[in-house]
Amino acid sequence: MKVLDVANPVVITVFPESSLKEAIDILSNNPTGRIVVLKEEKPIGMVSTRDVVASFSEYGTNIYDLKVKDIMSKDLITVSPNDDVNHVVRIMLMNNIGGIPVVDNNAIVGIFTEREVLKLVASSMFSGLVDSVMSSNIVSIGEENTILEAAKLMAMNNVRRLPVFSKDNKLIGIITAADIVKYLAKNKNIGKVLDAGTKNPITISRYYSILNAAKLMIEKRIGTLPVMENQKLVGIVTERDLMYAYINIV
Repeated sequence: MKVLDVANPVVITVFPESSLKEAIDILSNNPTGRIVVLKEEKPIGMVSTRDVVASFSEYGTNIYDLKVKDIMSKDLITVSPNDDVNHVVRIMLMNNIGGIPVVDNNAIVGIFTEREVLKLVASSMFSGLVDSVMSSNIVSIGEENTILEAAKLMAMNNVRRLPVFSKDNKLIGIITAADIVKYLAKNKNIGKVLDAGTKNPITISRYYSILNAAKLMIEKRIGTLPVMENQKLVGIVTERDLMYAYINIV
């Protein structure tokens, strides 16, 4: 299967001199979680929700003084329209990226992201269980912590989501990099994690099928599913985990 056959044809772009506030506003409404940076109509970099969160963790609310060129990923990896999907997924996993532009003769013709892989998993006949792909090494945060502290924890541990626990150690929410970006688009104050995150997140058991997990993520438009057992968090399943599952399917 060619990557262009399943890539998202809608690619949002900005310029290096664009303000970071403009990029944040765009990202807050962009489900792909990334925008491509163009210079003289050629792609030269990318800005993702992860890049914004990493910058927020370093600069706090001073990020509004920055430009896109200050935080963009400059070593842009691209693929061609005829590249095989399986090959592209492996490139994404090896380089720890969640999206990759599809470029033909220096022109962007699409973008392939984790969400496209999720759709491929959901349309497969794969019968594995989430227990086999979930991440059990979980980084979490308390409900009294701030959004800035969440950003610092994400940047330090190279993750994009944090389960949120109450004072009595119960899972009560989840905050993601996308949540932080959406919050920053509308607020300049630094609130608590659940001012941005989701309360009472959807959860699954470790015996839930990978196929149904992918379908649930697509239906609910989420990229993370906490895995519970006996009312305790035992793992977390993300779009990236399902990318690894996809590699085993094909």
